[in-house]
Amino acid sequence: MRAALCGLLAALLALPVAAEADERLANLVERVAPSVVNLHTSGLRQSRSYWDSFFGGPRRWESLGSGFVVDEQRGLIVTNQHVIGSATEILVMDHEGQVFEAQLVGADEGIDLAVLQVQGLSLPAVELGASQQIRVGEDVFAVGNPYGHGHSVTRGILSARARSLGRDEFDLFLQTDAAINPGSSGGPLFDAEGRVIGVNTAIDARGESIGFAMPVELVRAAMALLVAGEAVVPGWPGLRLEEERRGLLRVAAVYPDGPAERAGVKIGDVLQDVDGKPCRGRSGWSEAFGGAFPGDRRVLGLLRGSRQINAALELQSRDRWARSRVGSPVAVEALRVRVQRVAPDVADSLLIEGGLEVVVVGRGSFFRRGDIIIDVNGRPINNAGDLAVAADMALRKRWLAAIVIRDGSKARIVQRW
Repeated sequence: MRAALCGLLAALLALPVAAEADERLANLVERVAPSVVNLHTSGLRQSRSYWDSFFGGPRRWESLGSGFVVDEQRGLIVTNQHVIGSATEILVMDHEGQVFEAQLVGADEGIDLAVLQVQGLSLPAVELGASQQIRVGEDVFAVGNPYGHGHSVTRGILSARARSLGRDEFDLFLQTDAAINPGSSGGPLFDAEGRVIGVNTAIDARGESIGFAMPVELVRAAMALLVAGEAVVPGWPGLRLEEERRGLLRVAAVYPDGPAERAGVKIGDVLQDVDGKPCRGRSGWSEAFGGAFPGDRRVLGLLRGSRQINAALELQSRDRWARSRVGSPVAVEALRVRVQRVAPDVADSLLIEGGLEVVVVGRGSFFRRGDIIIDVNGRPINNAGDLAVAADMALRKRWLAAIVIRDGSKARIVQRW
């Protein structure tokens, strides 16, 4: 009886605290809701169906999403790129139901972020916070447009940080159990003070209340680049790691004249920490580099044999590095293509030596853009000269058999004249 009475007393004492928390959240929602908008996008998509193309041509598509105002003076709104896609019309609806037409300022598929602008929009901007200052377990809430129902609020906690979703670029996410549903993408995730700490981006459909948001630090940096009309590219360290037992990360490749080589990293080094923080497995690597841009610096703590070594890297753009390594495209008129050397990191990942990538395809060519030519009529192809000689011999024989890597797999192409 005493235990039951104690439990009842504790519950009664907790009621004012819970009521105060609910009232505080309601006040926060009233303050930030005007900064959140609903998005309706539409466009035309060419159907791949034979019958659709025969009877009707392109089909109209529509999509729903969310966004939030980040600059009230210029009417700038942030959302996910996948909400916008290839839309030809973007409509913005505010919390009072007013509809405005928006223009796309910039978007990037790799980071999945887009910036829109609405002329004459008079909505308040959100306050951007700092996701790194929020502890796992602290309260958060999301505002969005789930399934087109309009402004909806869900609450929860920060479940985890530095989650990897297996993306090639910017693979760094906050996890929350605040419900996020289709239509909520692009909306804000707020901390307990009403500051944006992330952009709600993805869900795990295998379970309930497993949502992911892009950290605001990443959003802030990418947004500035998009508004300035610059490309959003990840910072690249110039190495490849292999994960061994218990999350051990060992350097498997160091690319020539890349950041890692310039910093003195060697194949076989074991990665122990990044900027003094232990780094184990893919999740540790994602946390250290998933939100990095060219020009950012990282210090790798490495174990080389029995020696501890620090290597200071300045990250760079992988694409810029690759262009400097492959040189300018070279025309091979006999095959109606322009080719260039395969970047060393791509060759390493495909386990090939040499090869030429097709970057331009002329009319009548039987190659495709992106093909990597590794052999022609039994002759290994290591440079444009090899390919030109092999092509001339093939023309004389009126027969060509090429081995290429197409869509990640080897294929044999046979052509007769």
